[in-house]
Amino acid sequence: MPKPGRSNGTSSRAGQTAKYDAHHNVLDKAYGAFADLRRQLADSKTAVAERTELLHIFSNCADSQRAFLLLEDYFEKLALARKDFPGTTWWPRMLAVTGKARLEEAALLFLKNNRSLPTELAPHANLTRFAEIEAAEQEEKFIQQLEQWLLPPRPVHLDAPRASLRVLCTAEVVAEGSSLYQLKMEFFVFRPRAGEKKRTLPELLDLRTRAAHEQELFPGSDWECIQWLTDLYAKSDETGDCIRLTGTALLEWLSRWGDTGRLELSSPPGVLIFRGQMAELAPDLASDGDDLAFTHYLKLADGSKVPLSDVKFFAATPRLALIGNTAFLVRNGPPDELLQAWLPKPFLAVRKLSHRLLTHLRRSHGKNGTDWEQLCQIHTARPQFVFELSEETVRLRLLASSEVDESNRASGSAMPMRFSSIPSPMPGTTNRGKRNTSATRLSSACSSALESSSPS
Repeated sequence: MPKPGRSNGTSSRAGQTAKYDAHHNVLDKAYGAFADLRRQLADSKTAVAERTELLHIFSNCADSQRAFLLLEDYFEKLALARKDFPGTTWWPRMLAVTGKARLEEAALLFLKNNRSLPTELAPHANLTRFAEIEAAEQEEKFIQQLEQWLLPPRPVHLDAPRASLRVLCTAEVVAEGSSLYQLKMEFFVFRPRAGEKKRTLPELLDLRTRAAHEQELFPGSDWECIQWLTDLYAKSDETGDCIRLTGTALLEWLSRWGDTGRLELSSPPGVLIFRGQMAELAPDLASDGDDLAFTHYLKLADGSKVPLSDVKFFAATPRLALIGNTAFLVRNGPPDELLQAWLPKPFLAVRKLSHRLLTHLRRSHGKNGTDWEQLCQIHTARPQFVFELSEETVRLRLLASSEVDESNRASGSAMPMRFSSIPSPMPGTTNRGKRNTSATRLSSACSSALESSSPS
């Protein structure tokens, strides 16, 4: 005859606990605000009376061992156990008080563990004190996080570190024939016996989860980088022996490790540096053979100018640029398509630019040190007003007669332009109310025509 299997009651108790939680969760979802009333109606008066009597004995018990057994019996009647309430601080607090204060501590224990209050404990729940305790715990948690951030714990090394991590960076073109770059990162782990070997991203992620003693082998700064790397690429599908960064991902790496000396640059050899410096593309004029050419240079925060041939621009946005071993964030950079066409030969003949663009460049960048007067010939002019009568309307045309070559121009156009019209006054009426308005229009039109420009 087969022997029945021996059971320690652990699985059945776990099932009872799950049943308790599931039962109360169903009541909360089904009855909402009336869930507590439904629990009271669901409990039999006999069961509630037995648990109430047990709580009364427990609240006045001075013996710690007997109080512990009474609390175990109470939990058992609710299909719960002491292990369902984790922590070691709540039991000493419960023993330190008696009477109603002990019952209040028992009610707080249920509330802290997100368990529904039994019917007999509900009158002893102090929700105001529970809210204060929750706020104090949140503040304490915040202080601990603040201390760990400002003063992180140093790893305890029983011996000198025997492994190290090296991150090698290389700026390579995005595609063959492209003028934009991406940053290629390779990871090397050095061990005394195995030497320095290149590691893939999954292998680096495995360092943190494989064994606890790995942290003791690396210096604190190297292990901090490994932790940051595993947090960032925990759900990544990268399987190669390197990662390639552009845009936001590259900025994230540079902002975290750009001023720590962690990133080594292969060409030119040195440390990749990024301290949040800004740069911007500024227009300029240069000589391209016999023609005057329009070009750009990169203007740094200190006012220095760097030609585009000495800059490596990274693809995607935000736009980043590499000058030597220092990275810069480019303000208001052009899109990739325009930058790829502009970088191979960043010179464009001025004669190919529109008159509108030339005028904008002269007016907007006249104080940056470049002689923008080369783009246009400035004419000082005398205003001439021509009145024409057309039916019942007197029309006014404003002409500018150049004092340089005595040519007639109208606000930069080859043909005269009509600026305003003045209605003829009716017989027997005056037009005094409109004279000031007409004079204002004439003055404004005259001012705009005093300086007329044309391509040189």
